[in-house]
Formats: sequence, C-alpha cells, structure tokens
Amino acid sequence: MLDRYRYAYLLATLALLIIGRPFLPDFGHNLIIAMLGLSLITAAVTSAARQYQVWVGIALTAAIVVASLMPQNSAYFDPNLVSPGLGIVYWALTAFLILRRILVRTDRITGDTINGAICVYLLLGLMWCHAYALLDAIEPGSFQLGGVADAAVGHSFERFIGFSFITLTTVGYGNVIPLTPRAEALAIAEAVTGQLYLAVLLARFVAMEIAGRRAS
Repeated sequence: MLDRYRYAYLLATLALLIIGRPFLPDFGHNLIIAMLGLSLITAAVTSAARQYQVWVGIALTAAIVVASLMPQNSAYFDPNLVSPGLGIVYWALTAFLILRRILVRTDRITGDTINGAICVYLLLGLMWCHAYALLDAIEPGSFQLGGVADAAVGHSFERFIGFSFITLTTVGYGNVIPLTPRAEALAIAEAVTGQLYLAVLLARFVAMEIAGRRAS
C-alpha cells in the first residue's frame, strides 16, 4: 500500500498544512506546529529509501518541533534560528530523495509519480518559507507585511507561507515586499527555481513517456 500510494499520503498532509490550515478551528500556534510535525513525519516515511533515512527524518522532526515550542527567551539556544534552519535542511533533503526516486529510478509515469512531483514543488515552497523566516530572525525588518515593515521575530514560519508560494508561482500579489538585498535575492532565487523546476520536470516526463512507448 505504501509503495503504490507512497506520495499520495504526503501530498494530503502538505495540502492540509498549506491550504487547509486556515479553514480549521483556530487553536493558536500549537495547531500549525502539530500540522508541521505531521507533514515532517509523513515526509520521513514516504521519501526514505533506507531505514536509517527514516530515523534521521524522525530525529530532525523532533528537533524542529521542540525548537518551535521553545520559549523565545530560551537560555539554551535561539529557537528563531534553529527551527527554520533545520527546516531548510529537512525539506531540501526530502525533495532531493523524492526527485531521485521519481526521475532517476522510475522508468514509467504513474499517478503516484505525478503526486511525487507535486510534493517536490510544495516542498520547495516550504523550504523557502523557512528561509524567509530565518532571514527575518537574523535581520528583522527584511520584509514589509501589509504596508508595515515587519519587526517581529520568532516562529514566523506561518507568516511566510503565502508569500513563499506566491513567489514560487510568480503570481506576485505585492502584499509582502522584500526590503533588503538579501530578502530580494531569496525571492528571486525562489521564483527562478520554481520556473526551472516546472520546465525540467515537464521535459523529463515527456522523455520518460516517449521512452516507455518505444520500449513497449
């Protein structure tokens, strides 16, 4: 069952985190942390090719969740830096593992192959979302939210979900504006990556389909 619908489960949890979250009852910050943890665990199980990769994913999930729940004035470490930093590493690694499986180790396109490709696209948006949160923690005021420079720090992951996917899809509503050169550079990198990913993915899928038909 896992092999056949491997990425359908991950796609469902990612869609719930990114799109379904605003429609759920408001339980505060703990809700998004719980949904983030669920997505991280599902990603660890579905993307891993070996057993040790599952345990690495679970360990990183625990670290991200604990860091997200830590108080802002923690004496041990700064959760505003640790949580998004680990999030960038985790989503990037997960996207790499899924891409390697669907583009290199797959010889034909199935429904779950398409699910995996969509998951990678969503993972890219989440990875940059954490990157924006990390930059916001390092340099407060890097972004303008709703016409006001954002000076708030700490657990800002959810505040950048919309901006990240608007930038990834190059829609550009303009409700969030990068104010510093580093923030602009991150936004440019995400927009370019989103377009290149779709172009390369489409070309690869066409090549796989042609090769599959010739082989049959």
